[in-house]
Amino acid sequence: MRTAILLSLLFGGFVLTEISFLHAFAGFIAEIPLLYIAGMIIMQRVGIEEGIAWFLALAVFRADPVALIIACIGPVSILQIFTTRSVYALLGFGAVVYSVAIGAELVVGGLIDVLFHTSLLPPHAMLHAVRIFALLLPGLFFGVLLVRSIEQRVRMPFFLRSNS
Repeated sequence: MRTAILLSLLFGGFVLTEISFLHAFAGFIAEIPLLYIAGMIIMQRVGIEEGIAWFLALAVFRADPVALIIACIGPVSILQIFTTRSVYALLGFGAVVYSVAIGAELVVGGLIDVLFHTSLLPPHAMLHAVRIFALLLPGLFFGVLLVRSIEQRVRMPFFLRSNS
């Protein structure tokens, strides 16, 4: 129960940070995929169920089909392919899952455009996807370093406490 409350507060904080803070900047800082980065780290380090809930909430609140696809294929790739909890496994997981999800979105969006003569994709969707992918991998790397640092700082006082 505490984990769910903490993750919901974290989700709300990251949504507010991404929408109101990061998008106020110009250039690449405005496109940092903070919610994808946090969701992938949560799916790998906290738990698969929590990661699925994170991406489903992201898909519902932002109407994001990429997050829905990540929620569907992410658990399978973590359980079958990227089974370790290393940084390299997280980087591989992020690269593969995001590539598959954005590829599926671009293919389906392109087919809908050709068949029904309407576009569900934003203009310059491929360029946007490449920029997000270029920011995702360094974000995952530095995000894991930050999470490990926080874990060590939180655990250290409890491990060094005397028994008397």
